[in-house]
Amino acid sequence: MGQDEPHYDVIVVGAGNAALCAALSARDHGASVVVLEKAPASAQGGNCPYTGGGFRFVHDGIEDLRDLVEDMTDADVARISMAPYTADDFRRHLLAVTHGDTAPDLMDTLISQSRPTVDWMLSKGVRWELPSGSRPSAGAPSVIPNSVGLAAWRSGPGLVDMLTRAARRSGIDILYETKMLRLLEDPRGGVRGVVAGDRDGIHEIRAGGVVLACGGFEANPEMRVKYLGGGWERAKVRGTRFNTGDGHRAALDVGAKAGGQWTGCHATPIDIDAPKTGELEVTDRMPRRSYPLGIMVNLSGRRFVDEGEGFAEQTFVKVGTRILEQERGLAFQIFDAKARPMLEPRYGVATAVEAGDLGALAERLEVNTVAFRGTVEAFNADAQDGEYTPRKLDGRATKNLDPPKSNWAIRIDTPPFVAFTVTGGITYTYGGLSIAGDAQVLDLEDRPIPGLFAAGEIVGGIFYHNSLRAAGLMHGAVFGKLAGAGAAKVTR
Repeated sequence: MGQDEPHYDVIVVGAGNAALCAALSARDHGASVVVLEKAPASAQGGNCPYTGGGFRFVHDGIEDLRDLVEDMTDADVARISMAPYTADDFRRHLLAVTHGDTAPDLMDTLISQSRPTVDWMLSKGVRWELPSGSRPSAGAPSVIPNSVGLAAWRSGPGLVDMLTRAARRSGIDILYETKMLRLLEDPRGGVRGVVAGDRDGIHEIRAGGVVLACGGFEANPEMRVKYLGGGWERAKVRGTRFNTGDGHRAALDVGAKAGGQWTGCHATPIDIDAPKTGELEVTDRMPRRSYPLGIMVNLSGRRFVDEGEGFAEQTFVKVGTRILEQERGLAFQIFDAKARPMLEPRYGVATAVEAGDLGALAERLEVNTVAFRGTVEAFNADAQDGEYTPRKLDGRATKNLDPPKSNWAIRIDTPPFVAFTVTGGITYTYGGLSIAGDAQVLDLEDRPIPGLFAAGEIVGGIFYHNSLRAAGLMHGAVFGKLAGAGAAKVTR
């Protein structure tokens, strides 16, 4: 920035999916827009580049989607079977994973605006494709799940690239390595700009409206401990290192109301050798989610969670959290020769500890050998014989163990035995700012704060207890589009 302090109609803080949708929407409404990105250009986009780029939205099946996918042929459509995904489906699935806690007004807005937002993104140059692995082979029929209708071309990195190109074509300025420090208020309590820092110093940037779309606080150890609890300082961050809660703190400082589950986050068991923060080349290979097929023990050699409570897709958030509560925030996933061939492919890049008997395995893991042998013996005495059915809840449960194992309680008795060391990884946080249905941030009396909007992970009230696959990018885009429009209208 130069010496003269700039002025824009709308400032967008962040440069990921939600932020860029906000910027493009504000530009659609005639506003001059600047995007402030704390990261360098090479690390732009928050957590978006670490995603698969999937979007969950309402649609009427494959015929309804064909015009969104530019290279889909009649032959492709004839081979594909995809049921419609209705508003009721979306609502039911979201309420199931959040135990009914999702804010009704935000849920209704997300669902009703999901398909129009996907269409709008197409008009901005976002290229869509069928989700990874669902493109039918030549001559072969394919049944595709309907919940994740489409994915951005080239996944998360492709989405950021396409939206960034669209922003530049629209005349939107993007300032990299520029950190928002605090919000500027007017005498009536409205937000009218930001104080930002870059390599040239501290600057005031005035605007009619500000959109906060700068992610959660998952990369801030202090905030993790404060809101998520002890042990969370040890969590490995699966995404960007730049999501440190800047927007949360700035908004709360001007009287914004906290919303959602500040004690909750998206967590998962992750390899102990995973990097401390996300690295695009390796992050997706690090989760370790085949634990339902074995048992997990801590350094004391004891089980601490029901590994078979449900499918890993339903329990990995809870399990990742429980791992971090153990001594040194680590655990060991134990399998025998029956289970090992069924482990997900990502285990192929993990360091395995293998032994021909359980005593030797315990010694190599440096856990309490006596307790570990007792744990496995007690489990085997209460478990059953049988074969694993990983895609079916088999009902094979222990009767007398605490904690129990509710499914896949099959004896661990066939050598060689193998163990993988895991810890807890955090993807994003659930707690954030309270917003109205138009994405305007609310104050402690539930009144809109003039000029302040929010979208993306910083919004509280959508996810509780668990997340819903491909709904994160969708709600970021929906409320980003609404926030940009609202900020532009405030300016006028």
